[in-house]
Amino acid sequence: MARESMSSLDLHVWTRLRQDLVGLRVDNVYVARGAVAIKLRGRAEALVLEPGVRAHLSSRTSALEPASRGVAAAMKAHLRDLKISALEQLGFDRVLRVELGEYSIYAELLPRGFLVLAKGGKVIAANAYASLRDRSVKPGAEYKPPPLQLINPFHASAEEVAKRISSGKDIVRGLVRGLGLGGEAAEEVVHRAGLKPESPPSLSAEELERLVREMRGLYEESLLGKGYLLMKEGRPAEATPFRPTRGQARELASFDEALDELFARREEKDAALEAERRKLEESLRRAQELELSYQERARRLRELAEKLATNYELLERVTACAQGVGPCEGVRRLPDGSIEASLGEVTFRVLRGESAQALLVRLYREAGELESKARRAREAIEEARKGMEELELRAKARELAAKARARRAHWFEKYRWTLTSNGFIAVGGRDASQNDSLVRRLLGDQDVFLHADIQGGSAVVLLSKGEERPEDVEDAAVIAACYSKAWKAGLASVDVYWVRGSQVSKSAPAGEYLKTGAFMVYGQRNYLRGVRLLLAVGIALDEEGSPVVVAGAERVVRRLSLAYTLLTPGDLRIEEAAEKVRERLAEALEEKHIALAVRKEEIADKLPGSSSVFRARRGEGEGLRIR
Repeated sequence: MARESMSSLDLHVWTRLRQDLVGLRVDNVYVARGAVAIKLRGRAEALVLEPGVRAHLSSRTSALEPASRGVAAAMKAHLRDLKISALEQLGFDRVLRVELGEYSIYAELLPRGFLVLAKGGKVIAANAYASLRDRSVKPGAEYKPPPLQLINPFHASAEEVAKRISSGKDIVRGLVRGLGLGGEAAEEVVHRAGLKPESPPSLSAEELERLVREMRGLYEESLLGKGYLLMKEGRPAEATPFRPTRGQARELASFDEALDELFARREEKDAALEAERRKLEESLRRAQELELSYQERARRLRELAEKLATNYELLERVTACAQGVGPCEGVRRLPDGSIEASLGEVTFRVLRGESAQALLVRLYREAGELESKARRAREAIEEARKGMEELELRAKARELAAKARARRAHWFEKYRWTLTSNGFIAVGGRDASQNDSLVRRLLGDQDVFLHADIQGGSAVVLLSKGEERPEDVEDAAVIAACYSKAWKAGLASVDVYWVRGSQVSKSAPAGEYLKTGAFMVYGQRNYLRGVRLLLAVGIALDEEGSPVVVAGAERVVRRLSLAYTLLTPGDLRIEEAAEKVRERLAEALEEKHIALAVRKEEIADKLPGSSSVFRARRGEGEGLRIR
């Protein structure tokens, strides 16, 4: 299991092992820190469903809270006393369906997944609502799952395994991208097969046989029902249904116990945030009570003043008594010299010596003071709510940042890089040493070599093997232009030339010497004139839902990113520009925690130099998919 969410294998195993839940009735529904907890009659544990994260039984039920709103409240209203009729995984993907007669619960454990309650296939409620490119999650809409992986990779033939893993740059990535294995399962299989994770996915027949054999062995072991916690620094880091052969692992009686303990430890890390949340909730509750109290008291005082003003004769008789100049029939004297009188069912107090006019003025003044206090209480309510929203953002950002730190970086991320319109990778050197390495080690004869027509800049290699289209060359030219000295010179545009790899050599002519990062270009050069120094920087999600900062041509970054902004050479220093970029991206995103989870250093790493930052825009959010 990945550190922050369950994998397809995890859900497959759990669903197979938990068929004993079929036939049990829903007793009640609760909430627990972003998850829905369903209590089942006859079971001490609760079924915990957390979108984007987990689905398992939990014995930690002491902190459950009543389901008062949202999808949990809808489940409570519709599902109590209903019997679970089916429990299944959709395809071999991270989507669970729990059927209860004509109702269905869909728990999507994919990144940005939904928790949906549907009836007759139509959405009744969800943890969030959205109109996406391929489906709509809204009340009344037909529920459609996200695109699913249907093949069980552990049942695939050797030929199918070989075909599918070829999509990765190494064996592990091939298993993850081509067959949908979680990263931890892929690494375990490769280790058990005695292969190197970084090796290319082109395997010999014997190596392929070992790999397939270990995949099936791991699958069979996973279905035995045991759970294992991989420990790091004395704390659970991963939960798996198979025994990890790398690192220190603890065996538990069941996979549910391993999942429960892993996520309980995750919750412990949030204890400080939880204490702050409860403090803010208490402040909010007190402020709401005060606002209601002040408003009600002000309303009563104004109503009293209006009634007394319309019964002015009675009021003058009572105030005459208070002034000692009239009879005091039907009133009660109080120890401080004031008097108490009644007007119908309303009792009011007149201070000693107070006139009718002074009494009315006092009542309106006191009502106004209470209304001012109510306004201040409303301000306190807004502050508490903002504090809770910020706290929620911090908590989500911290979780996502931890996930991002744990993700496996792609090989090309040590260079300047971008994807092109047709999915090719273009990489550029960060310095002379990397420029040299790119030409020597990566540049093939049919690949495209690009460089800004200015001394000093990134040597860019478009890894296309001659299959690129004009737009791919244009996309690669953007990073060649932006990561050149033209940016620091403050130019608006620069020419970029390109040639085939076969035209580039690291060998100097006889009697000459090429310094590190220099190269010889032979034959005709092709020029792209006036390439604008306009760099798009955005945030995309990778296959596991981790945020990745991407940069390049606007049309590419717009397609990949959830949100992006444009930069040109300007006056903001790199650190200031990076902070500005993150602020602008957070403003453009509905899920602001995604931008806040990205380190400023990661954004700064994409910036060619001092910059001007434009307003951010929403992207298409296709995500980072490496071909």
